[in-house]
Order: sequence, then C-alpha cells, then structure tokens
Amino acid sequence: MKTQLLPTEPLPKPVPPPPIGEIRPVKPSPLASLPRVVGYALMAFVAWLLVSTLFEPWFSTTATRAILNAPAILITTPISGTVSAQYAQNGQPIQPGETIAVVKNTTVAHDALTTLLTQRLELQSHLDDLSSRLQADQRMLDYTNTQYQKYQHASVAQLQSAYESVQAQQDATSAKLEELDAKYARAMALQRDGAVSAAAVEEARSEADAARSEADALDQNAQSVSAGVAAAQHGIYVSAGHDSDGQLPQLSQRRADLQNSIKDEQAQTDALNQQLSKLSQLIDSEQDRIHAISDYVVKAYAPGTAQEVVAPVGSQVAAGATLVRATDCRKTNIVTVFPARMASRLNIGSELLVRLGDSGRPHRAHVTQLLPKVTESLQNAYSAPFPYAEDGSVYALAQWDDNGQPHADPPTCTPGRSVVASLL
Repeated sequence: MKTQLLPTEPLPKPVPPPPIGEIRPVKPSPLASLPRVVGYALMAFVAWLLVSTLFEPWFSTTATRAILNAPAILITTPISGTVSAQYAQNGQPIQPGETIAVVKNTTVAHDALTTLLTQRLELQSHLDDLSSRLQADQRMLDYTNTQYQKYQHASVAQLQSAYESVQAQQDATSAKLEELDAKYARAMALQRDGAVSAAAVEEARSEADAARSEADALDQNAQSVSAGVAAAQHGIYVSAGHDSDGQLPQLSQRRADLQNSIKDEQAQTDALNQQLSKLSQLIDSEQDRIHAISDYVVKAYAPGTAQEVVAPVGSQVAAGATLVRATDCRKTNIVTVFPARMASRLNIGSELLVRLGDSGRPHRAHVTQLLPKVTESLQNAYSAPFPYAEDGSVYALAQWDDNGQPHADPPTCTPGRSVVASLL
C-alpha cells in the first residue's frame, strides 16, 4: 500500500534581523494626549471659577438670593382650652368673619353668674312677698269701699230726711208767718178806724215778729243741713250730730290708709320689676359670655389663604396661641439679598426685573424698603423665612409695579419660591 502525502502550506520566509544601529519608528497611542486634554479642561474650569467668583460679581446686577413672600396672618385664640373643631385646610382661601376653629374651655369661672342668680332669687322672693301684701291690701280696700258706701248711703239718706223735715217746718212757719202778717195788717187797719186798741195791734205785731224769728232760725238750720248733705255726699263729715264719731269717719280713714299703702307698695313693685329686668339682662349677657368662652368660635379677621394648620383638632392651646397661619396673597412681594458692593446703587424706588421661571417673562418691581438686617419679629410677620444673607449684604423688599398682580404664568402666591431679581 502506498501512502498519499497531503499538500502543505509553504513556510514563511525568515525576516532578516535589522542591521545593528538602525531604529524602527513607533506608532503613537490614542490615549497619549488625554492627560493634556484633562489638564486644559481643568485649567479652563479654574479660570471660569475665578472669573465667576472674583470678577463676575463685580459686574453683575443680579441679587444673590430672591424669594416671593407675603405678609402672614396669624389666627390666634384669646382663651385657653382644647380645639374641638378645625375648619381651615392648607391652601384653602379664607374670608373675614369665616369660622376657622372652635376652642372648648371647661374651666370657665361661674362666680359672677352664681352671684347674679342669687340676687335674682332674692329680688323675686321680695317681689312675691310684696305682691301678696298688695293683693291683700287691695282686697281689704275693696271691702272697706263696700262698707263705706253702705254707711255713706245710710248717712246721706238720714241727712236728707232731716233736711226734708226742716223744709216741712219751713213751709209751716212760712204759712204761719203769712197769716200773722195778715192779722197784723188787719189790726193796723182796725186801729185807724178805732175798732181795736193799740194793745191788740202790738200783740199782733209781737206774734208776727216771733214767727219771723222762728222762720229765720229754720232757714239757718236748713242751710246747715243742706251743707251737711253736700259734704256727706263727698265723704266729709264735720257735724258732730251726724255720725262724726261713728263708722263712716273710721272707714274713711281706713280707706285712705289702705290707698296710701297700696300706692307705696305699687311704687316698690315697679322699682323691683325694673331691677329684676336689668338683672335678667345681666344674667343673659353673662350666660352668653360663658357660652361663648366655653365654646369659643375663632373667626378670620382678614382675607387670605391658609398656609399651615398649627393646632389640629384635639390640641391643647393656651391663650394667644396661633391656630392657623395664613398668607395675605393680595400683598405678595419680593425679598431680595444684594451684595454689599451694590448698597450704593440701591434706593427706595429702584426698579428691579424679576423672572419667576425660565419660561416665564420677566416683570418689573420697585424697592420699597432697605434693611441691613432682619429681626426675628419682622420675619415672623411674613409667611416664609427670609433667605440667608452674608455679612454686609442688604435686604431689599420690593413690590410689583402692577399692584401685586403680575401677569406671570405660574401663581405668585407661593411664599418661599426662589426667583431671579436684577437691578435695572
């Protein structure tokens, strides 16, 4: 058997070694220039940092920091207690007079109300006693009037009967006097004719004079009795012979005493009723006050937007504690911090250009107040804390030129939002 040989590749020709003393060129690596590029970049960054930190601030008119801010509305409670109801919510607008919360206080003192109630009970008791006496005196006066009228009618009837008797006697005496006067006239005529003596004429004259005297006495008696009747009809008794010491004077005096007593008691009743009415008004006012303090309704005193509910339901609060912090969005302004080098260029009324965002257009504002520093009390009057300022920086408070309502794309009532402000 014959063995078949496969064809093989020819072997490479050996490379002859370079001659001694000859140097072959080396191809440069792509990473060889990287350190140089990094060094250039680092030098450029350092240069930009130096320019931006050392030189640019000397030419820039932009504030180092600026935020939107608005005055804070602190809704507080005048009493201590527990918050039993809370109606404010974060971001919710509030109006003046709107109920914000209810604070319940179970330790309200009732001493004044107890004193007033005790005084009213005493006055009511005195008034009831006085009313009872007034009713008793009124009943006694009615009975006395009835008895007095009975006795008065009887006395007047008696006096009228006596007056009628005297009138009858007057009539009889008048008739007798006429007869005796006629007799005396006839006697005078007969004496002129010589029919009778002078003694008969004198006797007739004496009889006529006696009858005339009797008639005069009866007239005086009739006048006295008539006056007594008229006085008795008016309740006056002056004659000792007509029950002056009897029941009628006593009843009349008793009636007068009762009338005076009723008048005094009625005046006292009116005075007590007035005192009781005033006392009841005081009691109602005190009860309303206690009810208002026991469940005190806290209301908003200015319009705004609730920012933070400080005391939720169930919180124990002291008098003067803040229940809700709100923001007065009508007075939104800008708080800016400018470096000390710009202090000479800042004045009241200086114009600023404020940009609320990258996409929004800038709006104009003007400086209203310059502050070298801000006290804690002033910061508490705003909804957001003031931005940090380095030593020597100047706070500039600015307002919008269009009365606080800039036509910005995002809402402006966002206290604490950073903006960009530049001095024009």
